[in-house]
Amino acid sequence: MTAATHYAFSYLVLAAAGFEHGTALVASAASLLPDVDHPDSLIGRVFGPLSQYIQRRWGHRTITHSVFAMLAVMLFLLPLSIIFVYQVGKFPTWYSAVSLAFASHIFIDLFNRSGVRLFSPLSNKEYISFRTPELRILVSSWQEYVLLFIIVFFAFSISNKPFSLHSAVRSIGKHFYKTYDSALKDFQENASYYCFATLTYFDEYARTKRTVTLPVIAMNTTKAVFINNSDRLLLRKENIDEIVINKTENLLKTVILKGSDVSQLPREGFYLGTITLYNCLPDSIKPSDFVEIEKYSDHTVFKLFCASPQDISFVLNIYTVIKNEIELLTKKLVSTQIAKLKEEELLLKKKLNILKFNFYGNYGKITRLSNELKSVQTRIKTLELQATVDQDAEIKQKIEQLQHARLWYDVVVIGL
Repeated sequence: MTAATHYAFSYLVLAAAGFEHGTALVASAASLLPDVDHPDSLIGRVFGPLSQYIQRRWGHRTITHSVFAMLAVMLFLLPLSIIFVYQVGKFPTWYSAVSLAFASHIFIDLFNRSGVRLFSPLSNKEYISFRTPELRILVSSWQEYVLLFIIVFFAFSISNKPFSLHSAVRSIGKHFYKTYDSALKDFQENASYYCFATLTYFDEYARTKRTVTLPVIAMNTTKAVFINNSDRLLLRKENIDEIVINKTENLLKTVILKGSDVSQLPREGFYLGTITLYNCLPDSIKPSDFVEIEKYSDHTVFKLFCASPQDISFVLNIYTVIKNEIELLTKKLVSTQIAKLKEEELLLKKKLNILKFNFYGNYGKITRLSNELKSVQTRIKTLELQATVDQDAEIKQKIEQLQHARLWYDVVVIGL
């Protein structure tokens, strides 16, 4: 079989066995190893001298296709697995994945014309799947390409993900090239799962580099947010030297919300998405690392990136905020000031009428209240002159806008 068929069949076997997409992609490369005994194969061209020696000494589909070769691979990987257990505390999944991938190559080669010497070099007996030669598959024949198509179809059906050499190379390369862009792609591919990030970054407060493993809850092209001691840690791309994303099997708790009813917004979790506010921009709203503000002529867009309920408290209490803004603006209206002064004028007149029953005894109070009354009446006349030129037009317009204010949110809420 060709390298493509071996790789695809190995992926199908691993996917059917329950290995995750990335592990299956990487481990399937081990399915190419048995063909090191063929100088013209993909792996044979990489190990040219060794491949030529094996072919001259034993031949193709012999010693490297035997059960002894499979056992040798398992024994070779065993010490590495034990080291992994001591460091991580669990047996590595890649051990069984690589072993199964290697075995898949030997199994599918049983269906070709010449078969496989399973017990080489102890025995030269060839094991073949079918006794009838017509039922066996010739390498690079139309039968093999039909088989490859069927394998790819079932592999995609089982995993629901396409497999490619590019993805496999990237899965391996991320452990050597720990770049932010590579980590971002891994995070986006596993966005439905709870992920950890092992990263080295520059701590601007301590002025030193730190290497940590933290839960990552959001990433974009310029920054990422992690959970550090129950608090958010926002790091920009330029401050991260190395980063690798590791997916867990736990699904991330997310809720997608769209609408205008703020009572539906939870009071816990982290918000991603946008909130659009029409005809309203209270002065209390300020931008932050987690809330960006874009102002337009008739609306304002708030872009949320792991914003907490405290960060968007203005939204959760938007109607109270708007009510307070309207009350504050109403107090600035000339008509409101005139009405308040006229109430004060009426109260002063009532007090003066009572005090006049004892004019001489209350002369001092009457004089003081009379002066206050004249001052209030003067202010009323001044404001009435202002009212004739409609100096309240701008304030009235703001109040009307606030009265017609509305919002729309389109967010994803992440719960931990």
